[in-house]
Parts: sequence; structure tokens; C-alpha cells
Amino acid sequence: MKKPHILMILSVVLFLIAGLSLAEEGAINPQNRTPIKNIRENAQEKRQEVRAYAQETREEIKIRTREATRAFKEELEQKREELKINVEQKREELKTRIEAKREELKQRLEKIKDDRKKQAVERIDKQMDELNDRLLKHYLSVLDKLSDVLVKISERADKAEERGIDVAAVRTTIEKANNAISVARSATETQSSKTYTIQVSAESTLKIDVGRARQALHNDLIVVRSAVKSAHDAVKNAAVTLAKLPRPTPTSTPEITASPTATP
Repeated sequence: MKKPHILMILSVVLFLIAGLSLAEEGAINPQNRTPIKNIRENAQEKRQEVRAYAQETREEIKIRTREATRAFKEELEQKREELKINVEQKREELKTRIEAKREELKQRLEKIKDDRKKQAVERIDKQMDELNDRLLKHYLSVLDKLSDVLVKISERADKAEERGIDVAAVRTTIEKANNAISVARSATETQSSKTYTIQVSAESTLKIDVGRARQALHNDLIVVRSAVKSAHDAVKNAAVTLAKLPRPTPTSTPEITASPTATP
């Protein structure tokens, strides 16, 4: 009697174990895993959407910055051409004025008896006009080079912005440098229309009269040189600000080689 009883108990236990196994299989049924799978798929889709949005944003920034740089280059080129035309016109007008001025100087020098002094004054008068023209050409060349450097700085700032770097500080210095170049060009254009007259009062004051004309030229050229130097410093500041931006790989800073160091 005991053996059949024991067998019956074992059968019940095995039945219960089998039932538990079926229950566990039901708990991990693929249908029950569907919500987890959906969550993972949704998360992946979100990541893809974020990446796509980021890529689209970068493309928009790239297009915007390139268009801005192109417009900036065109603006600088237009200003350069306008200045070149204006200066050439003023030089042509100045030639006529210089010829008339020299004829008037000869008439004023008739009161001077010493021919060597007459020739010296006429030579100095010519040298002043030549010095003014030569230095203005030098300053114009410096400003053109500074403009080219500023464009390169702007292009590098664009590339940095495309990588997501904040370039607001660089943009500010570029704008200041552009304004400084415009001021220097205006000063150069104004100076290009000037000539200097030696007032001959008497033979005894001839040296003083020549000195006054020379000093007037010197003072005006200092103003132009100061404006060009300010433009040079502003462009250099833009380059230094650019160099402070974080970079993935080391790159060289645009060299500022144009220098308004000519002495009047």
C-alpha cells in the first residue's frame, strides 16, 4: 500500500513542476517581449532623428557662413576697386594743379637773387610731391594685403563655426578690422588729392617757408600712417582671436606681413 501511495505523490509533484515550467514559458513569450523591443526601436529612431537634424543644422550653418564670406569678399573687392578709381582720378586732377603750382612758385622765386637757392626750393617742392605719391602707393598696397588676410581669417572662422565652435568674438574683431581698413582707405584717398605750396616771403625767410611746407606734408602723412597702422593692428587682433579658438588639429595663424612702417 505504501508504494502506490508514494508513486501517486510523485506523479502529483511532477505534474506541478510541469505546470510551473509552462507558466514560465508563457511569462517570457515573444509577445511579452514586444514592448521592450518597441522601446529600443523608438530610441534608435530618436537617435537617428537627432543625428539627421544635427547634420541638417551643420549644412545650414555651412551654407550661411559661405554666403556671408562670399558677400564679405565681394564687399572688400568693391571697396578696393572704388578706391583705386577715385585715387587715379584725384592723381590726374592733381597733375594739373601741380603744374600750375610750380609755375606760380617760379614767379614767387623771382624775388630771390641766388639761383642755387631757387633751384633748391624747386627741387624740394618736386620731392615733396614725389614722397607723398610714393608713400600713398605703399599704404594702398598695405591695405590691400590686410584685406586679403582678413578674408582668410573670415574663411577659417567659417570652418570653425561649421564644426560647432562659437566664433562670435572672431566675428566682432573681423568687423572692427574691416571698419579700420575703411577708415585708412578714406584717409589715403583724401591725402591723394593734396599738394603743398612753398610760400616765398623773402630770401631771408626762405628756409622757414620751405620748412613749413615740409612740416605740413609730414603731419598729414602721419595721420594716414596712423590710420593704416590701426588697420594693421585690428587685423592682427582678429588673427590672434582666431588662434585662440579650440582646434582638433594644430593650424598656423594667418601671418600679418603687411606693415605700414614707411617713415614720412
